[in-house]
Amino acid sequence: MRNDATGTPSGGNKRKKIVFAALGVLVLAGVGIALFLPDREPALSIPDRVCAEAVPSTHVKSLLPERGRPFEEERAVNFMRDASKGLGMCDLSGGGRIFEIRYSRLQDPKYSREWVQRDASKPGNIPLSLGAAGGYIESYNRAELFVDCPYAKGRKDLLEVSVGIGGVSETKDSTRQAELSALAADVARVVARDVERCEGAADLPDGAPKVG
Repeated sequence: MRNDATGTPSGGNKRKKIVFAALGVLVLAGVGIALFLPDREPALSIPDRVCAEAVPSTHVKSLLPERGRPFEEERAVNFMRDASKGLGMCDLSGGGRIFEIRYSRLQDPKYSREWVQRDASKPGNIPLSLGAAGGYIESYNRAELFVDCPYAKGRKDLLEVSVGIGGVSETKDSTRQAELSALAADVARVVARDVERCEGAADLPDGAPKVG
């Protein structure tokens, strides 16, 4: 004989089914609301000048997303006018991306224009030129420029400017490379003209470097 008590769901089982059904409705409702709500990430607010207000931020803005983690200038060292310390750094972040901006005056004679040209011609590198200055785009996320900046008459010392970006895809992107090289040019002009007072500063034109 069949036992009816085992053939019908108990009150506890009914309650569980009701609870699970209600949870399912709530989950679906949450998904639906999320699809129609506007993006909750805040818009980035980026000042017009960065690195102790020395460098225009035009190309920084172009390289960052419109929304995401707030913009922050984490540090800026030796970007003040006439600092002339021989090296400096500036770290920026925003929208999940980071910038590492560096400059240094190279005193070792091995760092010459010929050395720059050899590095620029390495596989994967793309040559850059900005007036008398030269350099290259390295890999997918860094631009290097070298400006004549001798310590004394008769020397051939170079000022190296390096701009790298992190938090981006590891693929070559011509737009990103152009913006990085343009930012490197902005930094090179500021440092050569106003910070280190390089001899080659007069030969740096305005605008972006020639790529290729």
